[in-house]
Amino acid sequence: MKLHSKHFILTLTEEVQVGELKATLVAHVMGNKDEFDIEFTDQINTSYMGIDMSNYQDWRKFREFHKAMGIDYDAHLTKKFDEIFTKEAVKVYVDKIKF
Repeated sequence: MKLHSKHFILTLTEEVQVGELKATLVAHVMGNKDEFDIEFTDQINTSYMGIDMSNYQDWRKFREFHKAMGIDYDAHLTKKFDEIFTKEAVKVYVDKIKF
């Protein structure tokens, strides 16, 4: 791929599992070859013990129920995101772009 601009936007995804919760984390990477930002954009394909929770209302109920018991799945998913989408890991993809 040859870009005619020095800026880019990449969308990266990674499947993760926290206990019985499975989700695909979505990251948007924006910037240029030397400086870029990584943003936790979304989670998709969310399921718990095989039960689909891709519908936001289902996810919200699940999240609120567990948060009331002291389990913060948002924090767990954010931690996984930060472990996976590091500057070093994303730089591998950025370096493949031909400017």
